[in-house]
Amino acid sequence: MKNTAVERRASLLRLYTGLPWQSALRKVQAAAPGSSLIPQPDGDQLLLEGRVMAALAWRQITTLHPWGIKYVDPRADRLLIHFETVPVELRGLGESQALDLAEKLLPRTDESGEIHGVPGARAHVESGRVVLRVVGTSASVTLLGLDPDDWLRAVALQDQVATRNGMRLCHRDLSAQWHPAEQPYRRRGWGADAASAWLSSGLLRRVGLLRTLGVPLGVTGWVGHHERGGERWIIDPTFARGHGPGGHRRLMAFLAAPGWGLPVVPVDERCRCHLPPGYSDQCTTIAFCPAGRPGVLEVRAIGRRGEALARIEEDRPAVYAARQKLGLRVPAWIDAWIERN
Repeated sequence: MKNTAVERRASLLRLYTGLPWQSALRKVQAAAPGSSLIPQPDGDQLLLEGRVMAALAWRQITTLHPWGIKYVDPRADRLLIHFETVPVELRGLGESQALDLAEKLLPRTDESGEIHGVPGARAHVESGRVVLRVVGTSASVTLLGLDPDDWLRAVALQDQVATRNGMRLCHRDLSAQWHPAEQPYRRRGWGADAASAWLSSGLLRRVGLLRTLGVPLGVTGWVGHHERGGERWIIDPTFARGHGPGGHRRLMAFLAAPGWGLPVVPVDERCRCHLPPGYSDQCTTIAFCPAGRPGVLEVRAIGRRGEALARIEEDRPAVYAARQKLGLRVPAWIDAWIERN
C-alpha cells in the first residue's frame, strides 16, 4: 500500500497512463499539490491528439498492449506515446510497428482529393525521436519506442506504396505547408471530429485504464454516427476475464472519476456478467458529458472465458502468454477510492 499523498497520486497516474513507477513519481513530485496530472490540452494540440486517436483506433498488426501503446506521458502542450516492441517471433508475417504507424498517421491524398491519415501532420526525427507536428502550429505528438532508421525506411516504403495506388504523401509536395487537399481540415473548429476531440484525446491520454479489465486480448475503436453535435466513439476492449464480473463498471468509474477522468456520466448499461459461459460476453455502457459537450462514448467490454478463451490460448499460445504479463491488478485502496468517488 502506498502511504503518502505523493505516492498515492503517482499510483493513480500510473494506473491511468501506464507510466513506469519512477517516471510517475517524478512527475508528481515536480507538480504543484492538487494540480491536474492529466491536463486537457487546448486548440490545435487537442485536435491533433483526437485525430491521432482516430488513426490508431484500429491497428492492423499484432499488439500486446491496447492499441500497441505501452504508456503515454500527457503534458499540457504535447503528448508522448511510447509504443511497445513486439518480439519478432510473436509478430505476424511482414508486420512492423513503424510501417503500420506510417500508413495510419502520414497524410496522403488520392485522385479525388480525399485525405487519409492525419491532415496537416508532418513527421520529423528530432534528437533520435520521431515527432509528429502540425504545420503552422506548436501541436506535437512524440512517437517513442521507434528506431529512427526503421521509421525513415517505413516512410520511404509508404511513399512507394502510395504511388502505386495512385496516391501521394502530402509532405512530398509541401513539407512545410498545408497541401491543397488538406486545406478543408485546417480550420480548428471544423467538423464533428473537432467538436468531440476532448473525448478522443481524453481516451488516448488515459489508455492505461483499459488494462484494469484483465488480460488484454485486443482493442479496436471506430466512429459511429454523429450524435449530440459530435462523434459517437465506440471502443470494444476484449480481455480475458480475470477480476470477476463487473470489471466494465470499474473501468467506467475510473473514466468518470473527478479530477482524473473525463467529464462523462454513464446513462445506459447492458450488463451480461451474470450469464453463464456460452452466452454473450459483451457488456455495453454509453456515456456522455452532462454539461452538453458534443460527443458520445460507447464502451463494449468483451470478457472472454470458457471455451472462447481456450480457443484464443490455443491459437497463439506465445502471444497469449505475453499478454498475461500485462494484466493489471488494481490495489485495494484504489478500489476503495473509486467507490468513494
